[in-house]
Amino acid sequence: MSRHALYKTARWRSARLAHLRQEPLCRMCQLRGILNDGSRSASGEPQGNPKRRFLVVDHVIPHRGDLVLFWDQSNWQTLCPDHHDVVKQREEVRGFSNARGPDGWPLDPQHPANR
Repeated sequence: MSRHALYKTARWRSARLAHLRQEPLCRMCQLRGILNDGSRSASGEPQGNPKRRFLVVDHVIPHRGDLVLFWDQSNWQTLCPDHHDVVKQREEVRGFSNARGPDGWPLDPQHPANR
């Protein structure tokens, strides 16, 4: 089974719904003080596109087909589409987060400024 096909299984659909009941808000929005149940964009404004009013169960560490990592619920987080499709994807490509602390310094130890 391909890694993409895993998302179409009854097991995943059930586990996803259970996770969203336990963590019903975007984790990255919460870090910014925004309570986003999928009805808002990452900026905190109401989500104008009704097709983007949902939440994603994201793998913190990309599983890349590893079934143990795929099913490890401690590796799951809830994200809004903006954070999943833009911020998280950029982090995966770059290999580090650009998130900054109150002092403006990058928080991620993997950020080039912290190496």
